[in-house]
Amino acid sequence: MEKSKDPDLRDCVVKLRDDHEVEHCVRLRATSVYEAALRGLARLQKVGWESDGSQVRTVVVEIYEEPTTHTVNVKKMLDWLKQPGKSPYDETRKQKLRPLAK
Repeated sequence: MEKSKDPDLRDCVVKLRDDHEVEHCVRLRATSVYEAALRGLARLQKVGWESDGSQVRTVVVEIYEEPTTHTVNVKKMLDWLKQPGKSPYDETRKQKLRPLAK
């Protein structure tokens, strides 16, 4: 799939099952679920799948994003957990995490 400079574009797979129980699937890039569904239907029609859309009840849109990687300094994280939270929200987060550190 060709990469674009648009940061909102996501890799998607659009799938549908026709009235003969045949699954059709295309990969594409889109900025929203609806855009992916519409582009997927259009792409399937270009390769020979025929329908006016009335026979298809649903399409499945799978969206794939690049993983996000974080490097965590374990000592700093554990030290941070030992300190009281700076706000009620921060303290609530820490209270949820502290049992995981034991």
